[in-house]
Order: sequence, then structure tokens, then C-alpha cells
Amino acid sequence: MGGARSIGRSSVEIICRNPIILDSGVDVGASSNLLPSEPRSDPEALILTHAHLDHYGASPLILRRWGCDTYVTPPTVDVGEVLLKDFVSLSSEYAERPYSIQDIQLIRRREKSVRLNDYVALDGWELRTFNAGHVLGSIMIHLTAVDGPSILYTGDINTAGTRTLRGAETELPKVDYLIIEGTYGGDDDIHPSRKKVERQFIEDIRNVIASGGVTIIPTFALGRAQEVLLTLISHMESGVLQEVPIFVDGMIREISKYYNAYWSWLRPELQRMIRESKRGLFDHRAIEEVRNREELLEISEPFIIVTTSGMLQGGPVLTYLKHFGTKRGNLIYLTGYQVRGTRGRMLLDGIRQIPMPDGIIEVKSDVKFADFSAHADQPNLINFITKVAGRGLKEVILVHGEPDKLIQLRRKLEARGIRAYIPYEGEVLRIK
Repeated sequence: MGGARSIGRSSVEIICRNPIILDSGVDVGASSNLLPSEPRSDPEALILTHAHLDHYGASPLILRRWGCDTYVTPPTVDVGEVLLKDFVSLSSEYAERPYSIQDIQLIRRREKSVRLNDYVALDGWELRTFNAGHVLGSIMIHLTAVDGPSILYTGDINTAGTRTLRGAETELPKVDYLIIEGTYGGDDDIHPSRKKVERQFIEDIRNVIASGGVTIIPTFALGRAQEVLLTLISHMESGVLQEVPIFVDGMIREISKYYNAYWSWLRPELQRMIRESKRGLFDHRAIEEVRNREELLEISEPFIIVTTSGMLQGGPVLTYLKHFGTKRGNLIYLTGYQVRGTRGRMLLDGIRQIPMPDGIIEVKSDVKFADFSAHADQPNLINFITKVAGRGLKEVILVHGEPDKLIQLRRKLEARGIRAYIPYEGEVLRIK
């Protein structure tokens, strides 16, 4: 119903006696065609992999119309509520608000909590959940039909560990049909090592600080922001990076609190640190919450702003882009995937005349990209798929990617004897 040959609006309908919907997202970069297609049948269940809007953002509409049970992890419900409320509040850039604050509350009312490695009996299906390694609370969905096929829907996955999370689970039960993302499935998509990324990231920021400039880091409030903050804290504590104020704006501070509340989902090293130190992950003297943006605009000393939104589609970053981005000597550091049509993608593609809600600005600050990706790259996708294929996989269905990248990934898989297909939106695939 969405996310076919594109990124955004991820949604898959399993049409059977008791229909199931896997994810229901929006396209944050779209001026129209924001929502997934309508399901062909009345869903009995909605299963959500994680709280990012491109997988979660249309879920209130499903519940408002059908009121089906919703299987979701506790961190995803808590964090998702923050993201959905923010999305509704910022939806003035869209034609109309897709739903209300009251609709968002429907998720809690229909919630059936699942945790990692859970077994849940659905009508006609057995649901199992596995760590996806993507963001706090993210899962892969494994469904086995009674006397029928098994399906693994990955949502978004990251097989490599990060500062906050362990990599995706790879010891999985038998899979007949694998529905997997291909965000970074292209032949040129090979993530550099995280150490190399962090080294360059810190070096660039250090140079801006030395010259008296301001660094703006637009980032996704869930996942990327926490990785960036821990990286900055670590290098300040080690003395590699000069300690300057790190201002945090937008939903980041609120969502970061859930990393402390759900500490058992984090890497074992962080779990130990939280238990032993008795303090939050992001409690550091350099970190300050923004309470008055106008005052921040008047500061003449160097500082860092970590703010939403990650693709510059709305939120506090637009204020900072307009004020600091139009001045030389400052730095805009993009840290995540930039969907086509977003301001972030324009900057990444070298465009400097950027449309804003009240006109066009010229960006004169430097623009750089740090690959803090929470997605598996092509080699890791192939490794993951190959491992799953070793247990009798019938077909791979490639979604959530730009067409050229999905085609390149399919070619690599077929060269290894793995059957792969790239569906179109609205297409019905028959499995058995």
C-alpha cells in the first residue's frame, strides 16, 4: 500500500481470512500523496515495527476507521505518540491535518504490547518479534500461517551495532518470503566505519568552533539525535573536542528521556553505565535545552545546535537555517537519509536557493554529511538476506528504496541465485 519503489508511506497488507497490516506510514517529503493506499479488506490487526513517521505516521487513520488491535512495543508507543503529536502540530505545511490529537490516543486504547522475542497467537497466524537494531523499540515481524507460509517483514534494519543499540538479530527461524528494505541497497552504498565517520564529524566541528562559528545539526529526534549527542559528549569528555554549549531543540529532549526509561533495550555497556552511575545517558553539563530561541540567535560565541527536523521539513531547524545558515563560517551537518523533495535533499544535492514557508533564502554556510545511518548498507543487506536464504527462502521482496538502488540490489541477489522481486504500489503478490 506504500513504500514500493520509494521511501515513505511504508505499508503492507496481508490479505487472508483475517487481514493484517504491517506498518502504516506517511511520506514526509510529499506535498501530496502523503498517505498509503486504502487496504482492500477490513484489517483485523495492525503490527508496527517502529515509531518513525514513514512507518508509523498513518496508523491513527487505520485505527479511527477500523479499530483493529495494534501490536507494538512499549517504547514505540511512547516515542511514537511524541512524534505523531509533533507531526500534527507541524502539518500546516501540508494541505490539511490528516488526523487529530484524539485520533493519536487510539493507539494506546487498541495496544497489544509486544517485546523482543515474543510469541503471540493471532487468529490464523503466529507472530514472533526480533530485534531490528534500527531505533529504540524497533522490531522485525515474523509471521507463520497455520499450515501455510512464513513471512519476515524487516521494517528498517541495521545489522551493525551503534552507540545505543545492538545490531539486528540474524539467528532467525525459517522464512519463506522476506520483505526487506533497500534504502541503502545501491552499488555505491557502502557505509564507512563509524569510527571514521565520527573522526571526520568531530574534526569538522572542531574547526568551526575554532573559527567562532555555529554548527547546526538537523537530526531525527528518534535514533540519530541520541547517536549524535553521545558522540559529542564522548569527545568532549576525552578532550578531543572543545567543550562548548550543545543546545537541544525540538522533541529530542523528550524522546531522549525514553532511552533512560527503556534502558533494558540498549547495548549492554549502556545498561551497565546507567545502573552504576545512577544518571541519565544525556545528563552532561554541556547540554542545554533551548527555552528561548530569540536569545539563542543573539549569542556571539561558538556553539552547537542539535535540532529537529532531520530533513529540514519543519520545526525549530527552519529558524536556525534562516538565521545561521545564511551566514558564512557556520556549518550545517546533515546526519541521515534525505528523501527526495525535502530541503535536506536539496542541500545535499548542492542547491543553495532554498524555499521556506515565507520565501526563498540563500544558504551560505558550509553543508556536510555524516553517515550516522541506522540502515544496513548493500553489503550488510546481502549478508543478511544470504543468511536467511540458507534456510529455504522462496523469494525476496524489495521495498523502501529508490528504484535504481533496488534494481542494483536485486541484480546482486540474483547473481547469488536468490530470487528477488520489486513490487509496484497496489500490486498483489500471491504466496503459498
